[in-house]
Amino acid sequence: MNKTLFSVIGKCCLLSLITLQAALAFNQSGDLTVTAGAGYDYFSNKRWMENTGIPFGIIGYNLTDHWGVEGLLGFFYTTSRDLATFGKDVSGTMFALDAVYHFSPYKFAQPYFLAGPGVMGFSPNGNDANNEGNLNAAVGVELFTNEIVAFRIEARDFYTFVGGKNDILLNGGVTFFIAT
Repeated sequence: MNKTLFSVIGKCCLLSLITLQAALAFNQSGDLTVTAGAGYDYFSNKRWMENTGIPFGIIGYNLTDHWGVEGLLGFFYTTSRDLATFGKDVSGTMFALDAVYHFSPYKFAQPYFLAGPGVMGFSPNGNDANNEGNLNAAVGVELFTNEIVAFRIEARDFYTFVGGKNDILLNGGVTFFIAT
């Protein structure tokens, strides 16, 4: 399933880059954004889990041309390396609510930074809690193909305070802008 999702997103991104147009809108106040994406999560060694692919969705709203908010929801399946649950399948959920700052655009690209609280849920999770709160931060860039479509590339760190776990998510997706 993950390979198919990565393939579809990759083809959409390639098509988007091929159809670049000169007149681009970038992030504007009042835009609602919807992103379909996928990434690869490099779990902290302290989690004792295999790294895995993650499909996700993001819904956002631009409060101004530079500031916005986003909510991310992703799901994953992996295998445990913990002695208590070795070899068992682990299903999980990733959620984040972030404030986003969009820098000034340059040509067809607009870099951004985001940060906010999040929760990662694991079932089973060995001796740790199934739901663990975290703080996440990311840097990324949106590559605009026209006024309503952009390709998004991002690196995100989820830091769990309990146990000091850093999970790194490298991802990409296609964002659609809906003027409200």
